[in-house]
Amino acid sequence: MIARRAIRRVLLAAGGLTAAALVAVTGPAQASRPNIIVIQTDDQNHRTVKSHFRGPSGRYQPTMPNTAGKIFGKGTEFRNYYTATPVCSPSRASLLTGQYSHNSGLTGNGGPNGGWEGWRNLPIYEENMPTALQEAGYRTAHVGKFTNGYYDRENDRVDLTIPPGWNRWFTTAYLPGTRYYGYRVNDNGLAVGPFGNPDYLSHGPGIDSPRCGRGILLRRGLGGLECNYLPDVMTRRAVREIRGKKDQPLFLSIDYQAPHGDIRPPEGPQPATRHLDSASRTPIPRPGNFNEPDISDKSPLIQSYIRRRLNQREIGQMTEAYRRGLESLRSVDEGVGAIIRTLRRTGELDNTYIFYLSDHGYFFGAHRFGLAKFLPFEEASRVAMAVRGPGIPRGGNSSEIVGNIDVPATILELAGASTGYQVDGRSLRPFWRDPSKTTRRGFEISMESGVVGGEASAAARTSAGAPALRYKALRAGPYKYVRYAAGQDELYDLDRDPLELRNKSNSPRYAEVVEYMREQLREVDECSGESCRAELPPWPEPGS
Repeated sequence: MIARRAIRRVLLAAGGLTAAALVAVTGPAQASRPNIIVIQTDDQNHRTVKSHFRGPSGRYQPTMPNTAGKIFGKGTEFRNYYTATPVCSPSRASLLTGQYSHNSGLTGNGGPNGGWEGWRNLPIYEENMPTALQEAGYRTAHVGKFTNGYYDRENDRVDLTIPPGWNRWFTTAYLPGTRYYGYRVNDNGLAVGPFGNPDYLSHGPGIDSPRCGRGILLRRGLGGLECNYLPDVMTRRAVREIRGKKDQPLFLSIDYQAPHGDIRPPEGPQPATRHLDSASRTPIPRPGNFNEPDISDKSPLIQSYIRRRLNQREIGQMTEAYRRGLESLRSVDEGVGAIIRTLRRTGELDNTYIFYLSDHGYFFGAHRFGLAKFLPFEEASRVAMAVRGPGIPRGGNSSEIVGNIDVPATILELAGASTGYQVDGRSLRPFWRDPSKTTRRGFEISMESGVVGGEASAAARTSAGAPALRYKALRAGPYKYVRYAAGQDELYDLDRDPLELRNKSNSPRYAEVVEYMREQLREVDECSGESCRAELPPWPEPGS
């Protein structure tokens, strides 16, 4: 690792491999640089940030008033923000490297090129955005989930490894799945926990003490906790990091596991005790692609997984999971409020950029898929994302096609830092300075690992879960083109068909568009660094 760092410094000194110059200063000039906070959720459907829930009283209330009002309302929202790979570990790797998975090498949730094992095997372990920020003088802190499989499997215990690039490390470490109580944490190299009772009942009230209302959540230290709900504990640690020493600018990554499904049945996330059943009368959203009546336009591969429509039992299960997801997001939103209040009280709010996003989206019945992700459809690949901070206009809305590889490029530019490799993404600053600005840069969405395809089994056809199919897709202009590894295509004109109800890959009117998108996808799929940021040739319009 030392040798790699030395080589990196030589390369940077010799002229640099990135657009931003590395700044390594100390003292007051260092402290004046902006703080940067990235708040990431897990499996959050893009509609839920601005959703409303309905409780026993029948009254509707906003699910995430702090997030919607104080980040989306007081910053710029990027309404065409995509994840480069709609599955946990590769998406999180893109957010920490600024690279597509075909360049980072981290392509799945497990195995030699996936999850924690992949992180340790690949060059991104030592060279990434946090290592660059740390070398540029930032105090770096990670709180919450890092990547799948972060656990010492061989010894069945918390992994005590802290990856390079982090000054502070408070990261959940357990197998399998997501636990909201009874989880363990690597606290800066020490195994702590379990936090709460590992034998909790995911539907039961009284999991936390009745005293664990939001009013006291941030006034209690981490020792002897009665309030152990996972998002609350992560908020407390994030607030502690914000209150920490001020002689360095802060980069804080807080990764909430909500609204990811709980390891314990019934399927769905675990709300905080204070929020249980608060959304008990909320109907599940039913946009025009919900339980899609006619799937004859879809590729035969996709059709094989959704031959029948969702039944009432499945819709009922999805509705329950949707409600519990909203309830779990309420604690995340309270955490957002606490973070912003703390920044204001410490005098740092006006010098802090706050990004809010999810690792990917989630299906709730669209195209007959329930409680699933993976696929290139909008529900899984598009994410609600906004940023607020110095110089960012309030209430801005950008329609530019952007994605998670662009967030590290933006952060590195804001921090005056540089990596020892070329990032694939580009800065978002031009688009919040002028939200009407658009370009012809294409964005790839892909699943590099997974099944190739073939006929779905009978069990798969009745599960309503989306398969982890391998594919490569391109989002450019009004179009989304998908090429499945099984050799089948889909094309959607999102300007005319935002719900992806009409696959145009076999339409004579769109033949020229299909050929254009297919050719450009080949180019983007082979891109690296600067070539990933290049604008595409003008795209054709549909024929008459």
